[in-house]
Amino acid sequence: MKEDQIIHNLISEGESEHLEFKLEVHKESIAKIVCSFLNSKGGSVLIGLDDEKNTIGVNNAEKRKTDLENYLVNSIIPEAPVSISIEKISGKNILLVKVWAGSKQPYIFDGSIYYRKGHITQKATSKEISDLIHFRSISEKNWERQAFTEIDLVDLDSKLILDTMRESQKNNKTNYTGTDILSFLSHYGLYANGTFTNACVVLFAKNPAKFIPQIRVRLTEYAESKTDKTLIRDKYFEGNLFKIREDIEKYINGLGTRSVFDKNQWKRLDFSFPKKALQEGVINALIHREYSGTTSGVTISVFPDTFVILNSGKLPEDIQIKDLKRNHRSHPVNPDIAHIVYLRGFIDKLGRGTIKLVEECKNAGLREPVWKETSEGITLTFYGPKSLSERKPHDEAVNEAVNEAVNEAVNEAVNEAVNEAVNEAVNEAVKIRLSKELVTIYVRNGIGLKELMNRFDISRATMQRDIAILKKYSLILFSGAAKTGVYKLTDKLKTKLDSIAGN
Repeated sequence: MKEDQIIHNLISEGESEHLEFKLEVHKESIAKIVCSFLNSKGGSVLIGLDDEKNTIGVNNAEKRKTDLENYLVNSIIPEAPVSISIEKISGKNILLVKVWAGSKQPYIFDGSIYYRKGHITQKATSKEISDLIHFRSISEKNWERQAFTEIDLVDLDSKLILDTMRESQKNNKTNYTGTDILSFLSHYGLYANGTFTNACVVLFAKNPAKFIPQIRVRLTEYAESKTDKTLIRDKYFEGNLFKIREDIEKYINGLGTRSVFDKNQWKRLDFSFPKKALQEGVINALIHREYSGTTSGVTISVFPDTFVILNSGKLPEDIQIKDLKRNHRSHPVNPDIAHIVYLRGFIDKLGRGTIKLVEECKNAGLREPVWKETSEGITLTFYGPKSLSERKPHDEAVNEAVNEAVNEAVNEAVNEAVNEAVNEAVNEAVKIRLSKELVTIYVRNGIGLKELMNRFDISRATMQRDIAILKKYSLILFSGAAKTGVYKLTDKLKTKLDSIAGN
């Protein structure tokens, strides 16, 4: 998806709780809207559009962008990450302002607290202010904000902190104008009451693994498959977040051209993983990972035709896997860590990193990367060329298909069909399995008994009971010869799902 298509899709959504259009750069009006987004769930402002969504454009966009950045950073308290980018639509420049959901609510502009209700920005009521203060008291208990009493200033990388300070001031991303390290850390909540926070250790400690060993990142490069005993590389990256990011980036830059042999085409395919996409995937994992558990971590597994990043974190409750491939609100799991990374310039356009990542892979002629959420965390897999005939194992292929946005709707329809048809005597766990079986049958357009048993790792007797239930309520039928036939959806259910999937 190209950048202009992303903006077109955003415009087509229309004004909402998370999106507003402005014709001109009225700084005070925009600041109120941004403040309201910070006090709710984040959002975007598109500047240069009229009420009918017509693109009017912004004259002298670069100067207007810089002026607005400075104004928002200096006029909203406490300081919050605000991303402003110049986008081109129909040959005209517009400004896109994006903010995260604030982690230090309530936010104040011009002495007032603003709140978002539907598509309206207004001053918060006393109850809403009370709710914001309550939310902040809860967020203050997050692991990254807890005090870490075992380090002193000498344990921190002073040069890195000063570089971060200067970089953020140079890029107009901070309203801090001083030069004192402790004051800077205090300004961003990384130093309070004489102690540094866990986030400060992750970001700036010289040797954080001494205190937080789970910060290490393991990278394993395999010659062939994961079961192959020949390892090209197996190492741990240590240091603070910025040091780890730098070392992994050096590794990524050295990957170069890779070759895989396509047995079906009987030829060798050369390709390169897009460096920017891999780097984006790594920095996202470092920002959003779970740091608190001693068994948490980030691992990178590199195969001839795949690059896999496993992050021990999880998605926010209001973000789903399918949202990562389209414009979505930014909601960092570790907001203090994310804010400092933003100040360093490693986060460009808030909420757009995952979209750019997908686009980079498409432009390189590779298959789209795939995210999966499991009990171990979030897995991001980069794949080799689209033309590669050696496809993934069946289970993985089915799972990927089910995770596509169109199949989210299919999943919902299947769940509804099962709940409507199957009687209450069947428990919830069985209903969930029946729904998954139906989706698999739909994706495969027919599947045999043995393959279903292997797919769901259940006994023949259990699978036969499931099939009997699905047949009883006219959800599936058997097609073909007794030994070679397959189970398919009934025409009625298949037609319904096809209409949802657009087939």
